[in-house]
Amino acid sequence: MSRLPHEMTSDILCRLSVKDLLRFRSVSKPWCSSIDDPCFIKLHLSHSLKTNTNHSLILSHWEDQFFSVNCALFETTQRLNHPFGEQRKTLQILGSCNGLLALVDDKDRIFLWNPSTRKSQVLPFNEIGFSSPSSTYYGFGYDPISDDYKLVRMVQSHGNNDEYFHSEAKVYSFRSNCWRRIKDVCFYHKFSREFGFLANNALHWMVFKTPQSRKKELVGFDLGSEEFRFLELPDCCLDKVLWFHIKAIGGDICLTSTYRETDNVVVDVWIMKEYGVKQSWFKLISWKEPHFMPCSTVALPLAFSKDGYEVLFFIGYKWFNWYDLRSQVVENVVIRDIPTSFEVNWYVDSLVPLNSNAQQ
Repeated sequence: MSRLPHEMTSDILCRLSVKDLLRFRSVSKPWCSSIDDPCFIKLHLSHSLKTNTNHSLILSHWEDQFFSVNCALFETTQRLNHPFGEQRKTLQILGSCNGLLALVDDKDRIFLWNPSTRKSQVLPFNEIGFSSPSSTYYGFGYDPISDDYKLVRMVQSHGNNDEYFHSEAKVYSFRSNCWRRIKDVCFYHKFSREFGFLANNALHWMVFKTPQSRKKELVGFDLGSEEFRFLELPDCCLDKVLWFHIKAIGGDICLTSTYRETDNVVVDVWIMKEYGVKQSWFKLISWKEPHFMPCSTVALPLAFSKDGYEVLFFIGYKWFNWYDLRSQVVENVVIRDIPTSFEVNWYVDSLVPLNSNAQQ
């Protein structure tokens, strides 16, 4: 390997797993230096994302136990020992981006963790500008323009009308390791805590335009410009659904709705192919009478298969199915030692480092 051109060596190494790369760091100082190089870390991450390799599912059980499932095998779970101590009985994953997990505990303390490298850091504590917040919304993502990871926290306290309303929005920058306030939001939260999702370099939440409104709206926060904008949903009757969810799949915004149609239960999956354009919404799947009904109304698409012809569904917070887009055949995924119930996050194994100047 030492006689190979540097570009060829990098091309070979970027195809390996993080586990193998961490082991190969001890081969020699030049290898360690090459693997730790920021350019190689970005190259390895880019290859994993483009080829849909080195991916895992992160399962959260009872808010203090975490497991990973290798998406190349889907055979068994592996327990992850988080570094934040057994005294933290409540830890929730508020976001997953490029191999980094952002977590929050029951006291609103926030942590970053790379399970692949087992590195972690504690974010600086940031006080809220007013007492008794009624809702806190979070989001975590990466801005490729500034090459910076950002975490957004929006806190609100409000009554039943516009006369009593306090709002505070702040952004944490990975590069500067500090929080700063941004302009206040022009919408309302109605849930105590909610986590946004990342798509098209923006974070997204479902919100309400007025305190009295019952209609949910999709709002996005551009991580580059740090501006909010509303996005239109497809023309489907969300007020009549049994359950709906909006997330990202394959980098695009994905809306899933479950509803009754005559005597059938139907799961529709919509994809926004051109960001911010309502007309670009198209129905990817219309799954009639899925076999898990009526046991659960939750059918959440997580990811495409490596060849793009199948969609992995998370069913009822308990199990997984593959849905074949060509034949519409459904296949159960059998994973050993899986928890009885859990939440799930799509995760890419990476070497992305944490802030060396931050609290570990």
